[in-house]
Amino acid sequence: MLQAAKLCNNLACAVEMAAISEALALGAAVGLDPKQLTDVFNSSSARCWSSNAYNPCPGVMEGVPSSSDYKGGFGAHLMLKDLRLGLQMAEGAGRPAHMARLASELYAQVVESHTAATSPLDFSAIYRVIYGGEEPKK
Repeated sequence: MLQAAKLCNNLACAVEMAAISEALALGAAVGLDPKQLTDVFNSSSARCWSSNAYNPCPGVMEGVPSSSDYKGGFGAHLMLKDLRLGLQMAEGAGRPAHMARLASELYAQVVESHTAATSPLDFSAIYRVIYGGEEPKK
């Protein structure tokens, strides 16, 4: 049961990180400051761990992988592994897992974008790799 709980947690976390990354990158593209947009998220209904404690946008939060070129943290390859295991679990339970399937496709692209010669990218690198997110201009 603990393994199933871990997979469900990571499925939710992966989808949440992808959604926050997409929204932050879109906001930046239309001229919103990612720090201010994060403040809006964190004081309204979009508040979640990915915005509040592990923000994927470089320069928004200190001490998280996005502020260290996505080094350290929980590797995108590990998140992809857990998503694939979660998909197998959902199939075995006869449950749909549409968001997990899409997230696994996105995280596969994050993993494939990375060369094996360097350390693995944190899963929050989805902001940069998939959504083209950059550090806010100072």
